[in-house]
Amino acid sequence: MSEAQKGWLEQRSSERLSDVLKVVYYPVDGNAAQAVSSEDYKDTTIEKIQEDRSRHSYIQAMTDDVSKGGMSIMTSTPMSIGQMLVIDLFLPKLNKPVKLLAEVRNVERNIKGANTFKAGLKIVSMSKSDLKRVENHIMELKFK
Repeated sequence: MSEAQKGWLEQRSSERLSDVLKVVYYPVDGNAAQAVSSEDYKDTTIEKIQEDRSRHSYIQAMTDDVSKGGMSIMTSTPMSIGQMLVIDLFLPKLNKPVKLLAEVRNVERNIKGANTFKAGLKIVSMSKSDLKRVENHIMELKFK
């Protein structure tokens, strides 16, 4: 039995701050390397999301907390540990969402209602410019 199965808690390298932000995501097949190299994981615009709705099943959710290394999201859609998600994170004052690839690390069921889930996500990939946008947003949160 591994340490994780015995109850070991993963240490986060980044402080998570409570924040409610809009998220649009969809699950992708395969591992992180395959997802990052796919056409789905590219910078996007709100217009492109609207055009692509027929191709993917986009799911809307809200964050519960954020950091530069991960986030928790609240959703009504079940998720499984290890699942890969392409996420568009909508930060205030930005014209286009931050695009990132995340892995589901844990899931809590029946949070705030019978059919709600809270998923802890680890960010696997994000552009440097998007990372800077997330870091700036976190700094604004800290000094509010």
